[in-house]
Amino acid sequence: MTRCSRALALLGIGIAVSWPTLVVAQSVRGTVLESVQGSPIPGTFVVLLDEEGTERGRALTTQAGTYRIGVPGPGSYRLKVRRIGLADVTTDLFIVGDGEAVSRQIRVSLAPVRLTDLEVMVETESKCGMLQEDALALYSVWEEARKALEATFWTGQQTYYRFDALLSRRDLDRGGIQIGETELESIRVYGRHPFRSARADDLAHGGWVRPTGAGGVKFHAPDAEVLLSESFSSRHCYRLQREIIDGHKHIGVQFEPLPGRRLPDISGVLWIDLETAELRTLDFRYEVLNVPFNTDQLGGHVEFDRLPDGAWIVRRWIIRTPVTQFTGTRSFSGRRSGANIRLVGLYEEGQEVTAVWRTGDLQAGPGNEQPEDVPPVNAPTDRLIIRFPVGD
Repeated sequence: MTRCSRALALLGIGIAVSWPTLVVAQSVRGTVLESVQGSPIPGTFVVLLDEEGTERGRALTTQAGTYRIGVPGPGSYRLKVRRIGLADVTTDLFIVGDGEAVSRQIRVSLAPVRLTDLEVMVETESKCGMLQEDALALYSVWEEARKALEATFWTGQQTYYRFDALLSRRDLDRGGIQIGETELESIRVYGRHPFRSARADDLAHGGWVRPTGAGGVKFHAPDAEVLLSESFSSRHCYRLQREIIDGHKHIGVQFEPLPGRRLPDISGVLWIDLETAELRTLDFRYEVLNVPFNTDQLGGHVEFDRLPDGAWIVRRWIIRTPVTQFTGTRSFSGRRSGANIRLVGLYEEGQEVTAVWRTGDLQAGPGNEQPEDVPPVNAPTDRLIIRFPVGD
């Protein structure tokens, strides 16, 4: 029997949304305030855009509403304030000189995005490729999902987060009934979120299901970076759908591979709470597998959550892959025919974050090394941001 390996190989990922990582001399800082009362707005992303509208950096506002963004070079820039459930606010262009620290206070109106107004505008027609504003309802819902995905990707790039998580593995029969005991393992990840996928371009050109050198098969799953990438959007079609989940109205961005796609791919739905405009879950399944058995149970479920400081994470994920058996004989070439594959069971692997910490580790970068005669600095202890109940 062959157990297909899990989707989430911990690979280095390419940058689909590019933020500078080098130490820079220029910066822009300031405070985000509510326009009427002048009260600070914490937990909001401030995005730095160049003249072409390309993102060059972002920061999350503190409890005092303050932010600071390193600027990659002198030039003209704008700031965009993005918060889930609220309309975006973009400033006018301003100039940042060489080595200059610019201050910008941003006042924003807390104008809500009313997805409930779009409920009657759900289009049945698919839109394929990059989403544009001409599909108003679809674009508006996608933009709210995009905010959460961008925030999730940003959180996964920050070196000061620590994630405690519980990894689970279990075997199921063909009907999805558990066989034996669940295997549990506690893990701890520093600096990078434990839910990470392969590079978007690799998945687009090589497929989402691939053979491994050991004779098995690896099923890949989408993370935030992949879902945001042009490689993904240009190969999928989108439409909206509605559903009541746990008593709450949700509106979903459904996606499926372009017609004629021959490589293994995925389809799925990003579910957004209609009242709060917050991204809740992603359900996906594998397509174009070319196997002689039903593949409806093969896929995964991802849950998103907002941290108290405004950052976003993948809180929980589950993925199901097939356990197969080959029957019959090999061909003269030595290859096994797809018609000889039989489904004998399922393998389910999952992971849920149990706690998120602000780490106290001091990581010295190039040029920051301390002289030998300077006493070492004791790093502060890690600070708990949130602890989640297991299995809630």
